Amino acid sequence: MKKQPYNISRFFLLLIVFSVIFCRPSDLENANDVHSREFNETQILNCLLIGPFCTREVGVPIQPLVQLDFTNGSLVNSGPVVFNLSSQEWVPNWTTGKDGDVNGGLNFDTNNRYYSSDAGQDASLPMGAKPRTMCAWIKPTQLPANGSHQLIFRYGSTTTANASVLSLSTATGNKVSFLGFGYDALADYTVPLNTWTHLCASYNGGNTASLYVNGNWIGSPTFSGSGPLNTTSGAFVIGTWTGSGGLPYYWWGDSDAMRIYDIALSAKQIGQVYQTGIAYLE
Repeated sequence: MKKQPYNISRFFLLLIVFSVIFCRPSDLENANDVHSREFNETQILNCLLIGPFCTREVGVPIQPLVQLDFTNGSLVNSGPVVFNLSSQEWVPNWTTGKDGDVNGGLNFDTNNRYYSSDAGQDASLPMGAKPRTMCAWIKPTQLPANGSHQLIFRYGSTTTANASVLSLSTATGNKVSFLGFGYDALADYTVPLNTWTHLCASYNGGNTASLYVNGNWIGSPTFSGSGPLNTTSGAFVIGTWTGSGGLPYYWWGDSDAMRIYDIALSAKQIGQVYQTGIAYLE
């Protein structure tokens, strides 16, 4: 019987099929490829050669309370908390999101653009000093001036400064920060301009907050100022502080994929959010 010639294209087809079945997104090197599902042969081979078949990790997804992806210009929260978002000044612009989707992200190009929910609509988010995690993709066009902040999003009351805030700050150097305003955790890091960056703050209810950039832990700074953290209900707000009578601390740049969880996500879970947008129970 005549032997059939080896079909190299069939071999690579099988590799692609096996990668879909067995490979985890975390086993692939390029985060952008994970989002687009376009993997090259080197990534597939590396995955298949790691461990016993590089078995897919099965887990239960964690539902965030806030999941704003802004797909097709939507302000609807995919989480269970209902927001009615509006602006008393200028609404943010729609722009290309971090995945390249048209009208999939928000752009802030002036000091007056922001969204705010109705009063009290943040009441189901973690209050007091309860654990929480806040994440977002950001693409800043400028960094805050020394001694100032640029707020990505926040919730809680600004009247008494009892808010919970994810932001960039500058204080003796550039920082990424989780603010209670007056009780703040800041870690040294200079976020690049005009580049999409993933930022998370994980708080377990103690006197520190763990901060992550692009899935990497950069520090767990101790809060400074007058504490403890005591978030009280106010409103969910994107792109500004407002409401306290002080500086508004507007955001400059783009933002996308905002998340709030009612637990302190682990480093592994935050890596999952960065890679795939979903964290799983451990």
